[in-house]
Amino acid sequence: MITYLIISLVFSFFGFLPWFSVSYWTFRVFDFIRLQLLLIQFGILIFGFVYFHEYTFFLLCSFVILFLGIGYQIGIIAPYISLRNNEKIKREEDEISLISVNVLQKNIDYQRLIDLVNSNTPDILLTMETNNSWEKGMEPIENNYSFSHKVPKENRYGIHFYTNLEVVSSKTHYLISKDTPSVEILLKDKEGKLFTFLGVHPPPPSPTEKPTAKQKDAELMTMAKFIRKSTVPSVVTGDFNNVCWSKSAKLFAKTSLLKDARLGRGIYGTFPTQLPLFKFPLDLIFHSRNIIVNEINVLKNIGSDHLPLFATFSIEKSTSKTKEISYEMNIKLDQIIEEGKVAAIEENN
Repeated sequence: MITYLIISLVFSFFGFLPWFSVSYWTFRVFDFIRLQLLLIQFGILIFGFVYFHEYTFFLLCSFVILFLGIGYQIGIIAPYISLRNNEKIKREEDEISLISVNVLQKNIDYQRLIDLVNSNTPDILLTMETNNSWEKGMEPIENNYSFSHKVPKENRYGIHFYTNLEVVSSKTHYLISKDTPSVEILLKDKEGKLFTFLGVHPPPPSPTEKPTAKQKDAELMTMAKFIRKSTVPSVVTGDFNNVCWSKSAKLFAKTSLLKDARLGRGIYGTFPTQLPLFKFPLDLIFHSRNIIVNEINVLKNIGSDHLPLFATFSIEKSTSKTKEISYEMNIKLDQIIEEGKVAAIEENN
């Protein structure tokens, strides 16, 4: 009975670890596995009801702890549960379609991506982990697009952008580190309305990458502050290396004044492809309030460890309201950004 109480306490406590403002991956990892942790907690609870027949003090304590842990997990995940059909709500001639995909740099099956693009014909294509070999392998795709913005890198942070829409300007940003580029493309939709597309791929906190999430958080907050000042609507997508319900993802949305496209639509896990029951929503999409996301979905595997993210959206207005950040919020964001810059220098040395 004591063992059952300890197990209940440990697995319930894991779910609360990301609540603490600790950037080490050993804390942040439990944000990524909330769904899986919830299933484990349910399993432990059901086991207790079935196996134990005498309701002792320790068993009741275990049940209370598990109910608290399960309730906390459900409270975080529930806003992303689909409450409606993923139907289109705008006329098709206004729609812009996009595919955002981390191709996995070591994957050399270029044709599977080419086939995916040819079958879905997105207006915007964003690829990540694309190096010089991938750039050459994707050359057939260029026949479908009038514009490309290429930032090949051999460190798994290359990024390529393709579109058929009218491009006003394009930029590459190195927000925190020279190793991790982001792209900013000012576009016009099919009716001439302006909007900004931003593609991101910050580094993850993990035992094989960065020991903390400081650089990732700093990149996201730097971009969020930039977007907040923009007078045109924005769409941001890419491999965030972050789950949509995390504190940093919510702070990104709050700071940038953008909306998470998954809210009320579904979780749409994109990583990893090899373990269907363990998918996390790492490839995210955020948008301004005057942009309507009509559809969001995941597409078939192209040989990567990420599934491609597909979405369609429409621009309602070419203008976006700006809003000053409060003094207290600005201090908090500047601290996150400064810590990320320091971490990028220390972790890259």
